[in-house]
Amino acid sequence: MGVPGLWKELAPAAKVRSLTEIAVVEGFEANPNGCRGFRLGIDASIWFFHAAYGKEGENPELRTLFFRCANLMRSPFLPLFVFDGPLRPKVKRNKKIHREMHKLSHGMKQIVEAFGFEWRTAPGEAEAELAYLNRIGVLDGILSDDVDNFLFGATTVIRNPSNNLSGNRANPVLNSDGRDDKNHTKVYCLQDITEHPDVSFTRGDMIFIGLCSGGDYDTSGMTGCGPNIAKGLVRYGFGRSLYEAAKNLSRDELEDFLPNWRNEIRHELRTDSKGYIGSKRRALASSLPDAFPDVDILLSYVNPLTSERVARAKDNYLDLTWAKEPNLAKLASTCEFYFEWGYRDAIIKRFKTVIWHGAVLRILRRGVLDLEEKRRGRDFVPSTPTKNGKPSAEGTPSKLITKHFSSMTLNPVEDDDRLITRITSTREHAFTDGLLEYRLEIRPRQLVLPS
Repeated sequence: MGVPGLWKELAPAAKVRSLTEIAVVEGFEANPNGCRGFRLGIDASIWFFHAAYGKEGENPELRTLFFRCANLMRSPFLPLFVFDGPLRPKVKRNKKIHREMHKLSHGMKQIVEAFGFEWRTAPGEAEAELAYLNRIGVLDGILSDDVDNFLFGATTVIRNPSNNLSGNRANPVLNSDGRDDKNHTKVYCLQDITEHPDVSFTRGDMIFIGLCSGGDYDTSGMTGCGPNIAKGLVRYGFGRSLYEAAKNLSRDELEDFLPNWRNEIRHELRTDSKGYIGSKRRALASSLPDAFPDVDILLSYVNPLTSERVARAKDNYLDLTWAKEPNLAKLASTCEFYFEWGYRDAIIKRFKTVIWHGAVLRILRRGVLDLEEKRRGRDFVPSTPTKNGKPSAEGTPSKLITKHFSSMTLNPVEDDDRLITRITSTREHAFTDGLLEYRLEIRPRQLVLPS
C-alpha cells in the first residue's frame, strides 16, 4: 500500500526498537499528559486486512483481532483505533471502494471496547486522520505498514511487525541477539528522515515522489519517471516548492504557479545542471504532460479530509481521556458470544495464558495513576491498608480492580489476599532492549467472576 519503494528509500533513517521498550520508556516513564502510556494510533482497515489470514475456529477473523488486542495489552500502550469514514475516496489503486461499514466493524468495536481501548470513525480516510492526530500531538505514534502516513503529515510511524506481511517474512527485524522475537520493529520519525544525510526527505519531497512514482490515488504517476529520477528532482527542490505552493496558495493561484514549475522541471530533465539525476532525460522532459500533477491528488495529500476540516467539536470527537481499562467481565462475555471456547472453564484457561499478563500490567499502571492523583491532592504517603492492619500489594487492592476493571462484581476476597504474591526473578533481555523486567507470581482470584 502507498508509494511503491518508498519504505526502502526511508530505511537508512529507521531505528530498530523493541515495542515493549517504546511503550515503557516513551509512554509509561515519560508519562505524557499524565497518561502513563504510549498513545498509539491504529488504522482498523489494516487490521481487517491482516484478520483475513485467520482460519481457525469459529469467527476466525474476529478471533485473530481478539488475540492481537490481547498481545497489544501486554505493554503499556494506549491504542486508538480509527475506522474509515463515509467521505473516504471512491476509488483507490484503480479499484472502486465500497463506503459501507466493513463486515467486521461491529464485532471489532465490541472487542476494542472490552479491552478498554479507544476508537473513532474518521470523516474520510483513517490513515489521514491518524496522521493529523499524530501531527498535533494527540497520538505519540502510528502503528502501520502504510508509508502514506508520512505523505498525510505523520511524524512517527512504527512499522507493523506482523509476519503475515511478505516483507517481514523475507526480512524479519532482529533483536540485538540476532533473533526474530516478533517484538522488534523499525521506527521512522519525520525528523530523522529529514535530517539523515542519506535520505533528507521532507513531507513535500515524499508527496512529490508519490506523484512521480504513483500511489493509491494514481498508480501510473509520471510515465517514465522511476524512483532514481524522482529522487534527483527532489534534490533540485521541486517537492518542497510544490508543497509550499499547495499549502499556501488558493487553488487558482496554484494553477497559475504550476506552468512555470513544470518548465523548471523540464529544464533540469534536459540539462541536469548539478548532476543530481545522473544523466540528461530529454525524452522525459518532452513528454512531461501539462496535467502533471493532478491538483486534486496533490491537495488530497497536502490538505486531506480530516477532523481538522470538519466541525466535530459538538460531538466531543477529540475528547480522549485515555482513562478506560479492560473490562474483564465484558471480555469474557465477548468470548462467550463469538468463540467456540466461550464457556466458563475454557475462558478461564484461555485467559490464564492470554489475558492475565496484560490485565495485571494494566492494574499496576492504574495503581500508579491512582497514587499519583492522591499525591497531587494532598501530602500523601502511599499505602494499601487492610482491616487487620496487614499491608497488601501496593496499588492493587480488590476495590481498585472492581472499580476499574469490571462492570460486574468480581470474586469477593479477603483484604489481605494479594493479587501479586511475590517477585520471583528479574532479568534484562534483548527482547525488551535491556529493560529491567520482573517476573511476578499472581493469585488471580480477584480477576474471576464468582460461580
